[in-house]
Amino acid sequence: MNLDLRQQLHRGCQQSDAAELEVTDRDGLCRTLVSELDGLPLRSVGEWAYDKIYRLVQYFGIFAGGMKDQWDGLNYIEIGSGPGRCIIRDDCTEMDGTALAVSRSKHFSSLKSAIFADASARVVGILNQRLSRLKLETKAKAVVGDYEDSSSLRDILRRLPERSLNFVFIDPTECDVPFSTIEQIVGQLRNADLLINVALGTDVNRNIVPAILSPTHVKAREKYERFLGTSGFCARPDVIEMAQRGDHEELRRKFAEAYNERLGELGYVHTDIRRVRHYYYLLFASRNPKGLEFWLKSCRIAPDDQRELL
Repeated sequence: MNLDLRQQLHRGCQQSDAAELEVTDRDGLCRTLVSELDGLPLRSVGEWAYDKIYRLVQYFGIFAGGMKDQWDGLNYIEIGSGPGRCIIRDDCTEMDGTALAVSRSKHFSSLKSAIFADASARVVGILNQRLSRLKLETKAKAVVGDYEDSSSLRDILRRLPERSLNFVFIDPTECDVPFSTIEQIVGQLRNADLLINVALGTDVNRNIVPAILSPTHVKAREKYERFLGTSGFCARPDVIEMAQRGDHEELRRKFAEAYNERLGELGYVHTDIRRVRHYYYLLFASRNPKGLEFWLKSCRIAPDDQRELL
């Protein structure tokens, strides 16, 4: 099933040097191009973006459609939302990003509210303009919230009713979401399914070996240990041995296992991970087996329309 993300070829992109799309401003937005659909700024993304959006929207539909009459309210929370439209730098396709893909879903009406958080006030303003043009501002709102500052998210999450069911999508570009932020979120939202974009194929693949072996990569080591919510991963003898022989695949697996163990300590024992090309991994986690059942159902058909073996 192909998603309707209002895809179109961006003519300005086709006439530009490919290197120009790699140049972004401090908010992570394209410096040289704006949307040819609405005239607002775009985020430059890789070819894998469609697959990520597909997985998200498929689960959202089952979550919202299957649970709408069983709770006081359903809420969607997205952290690291971006501006709402993006452009694939590989082929100049402009399309809706995660926030607008969910907002334009036929199941969006089942929600009580949707909150889109981004660390950039400018990005938040752009997304709010797009939500307003879709006449969704009464149900959906973009707000400033930084996953590296759990206190900013605390105030946002307080707005949600306690007896609601929540779906939280966390979409960083690297493994820099402190585990304390995850603890903050699930501590406030007692009923929440999580979908986390984990940069195992990019950030971890590039940087975990020097973080383990090199004394000059202290900041990277500290970042990974904040992400895992535990110290000592990089000092484990088995991990050091894998790094010394350059076994990136096994290191990624051990890193993911350590993260899963920490989620399990919070009651998130129903988990699954799906690879997005060779770049990112989408980690689903729920405290309830029904959440995992819904997730696996959403994964039956892959983004390329091929049936998956579960």
